[in-house]
Amino acid sequence: MKLGIMAASSQLGTKTVEALLARGVDEGDVVAIARTPSKMEDLIAQGVETRAGDYDDRVSMERAFEGIDRLLLVPTLAMPVERVPQIENAVAAARAAGVTHLLEYGLVPTTLESKFAITPYYLYAESLLRHCGLAWTSLRNSMYADPIAEWVSEIVKMGTIPYPTGDGACAFVTRDDIARAGAAALATDGHEGKIYNLTGPKAYTTAELCEVVARVTGKPVEYRPASDQDYVDACVREGIPAEFAWVLLTIYHDVRDGRFALVSDDIEKLTGQAALSFEEYLESGV
Repeated sequence: MKLGIMAASSQLGTKTVEALLARGVDEGDVVAIARTPSKMEDLIAQGVETRAGDYDDRVSMERAFEGIDRLLLVPTLAMPVERVPQIENAVAAARAAGVTHLLEYGLVPTTLESKFAITPYYLYAESLLRHCGLAWTSLRNSMYADPIAEWVSEIVKMGTIPYPTGDGACAFVTRDDIARAGAAALATDGHEGKIYNLTGPKAYTTAELCEVVARVTGKPVEYRPASDQDYVDACVREGIPAEFAWVLLTIYHDVRDGRFALVSDDIEKLTGQAALSFEEYLESGV
């Protein structure tokens, strides 16, 4: 059975391919697809077949999807207005190429009530998959733990984490754990028509995140209630354009409103191994 991963050159896409190989899936059964296959040198070195496929080019995807049985769609970083035609292209190409099962990485708070600016895309993508005539599976991710760990040195300098989340909590999850679950759903049977929530095993408020960072680093990091502007200013200092920072901000409004507080053991059910908590991940020094 041929297993395909679209946008395989992305961080999550590459990790998912590597998780498939770690499960013992033969490299000859894996197809890594990206707009620029040359960016997947590490996967090529491991014997993985790579193909060119662009979300904005349906014909390229039809060629790339040929012979693939199950296909996992990793979303791009584009805004919803651009992502909608991308998912439409991908689904149409999958049907034309004879793919039998589509899986997609989504987001935990895929509800009409969500305030995250990208949620309209996730709502549309899930609806499209449900009604496309193919078997489907949705893998709804919580927020990544990785960027917080990568931001620790700056957090220590600031002495706080400027997330405007109030008392809201989030079950942060690592990309590695998401990838393990995605690989399991892609490589094993029985996941048709199912939604999995891929979260960490514990939900943390921003105050609790500050406590964890302070304990692990041994540096003073204290919770101070942050405003939207505090968060945007911190992003701008990190080189993120202010316009995009205001978009990113809206995901923290969902945290504040409790839409990321869900804790699920779906990762353990899919893989047989529990996901790392944020604290465990930071302690691991990854």
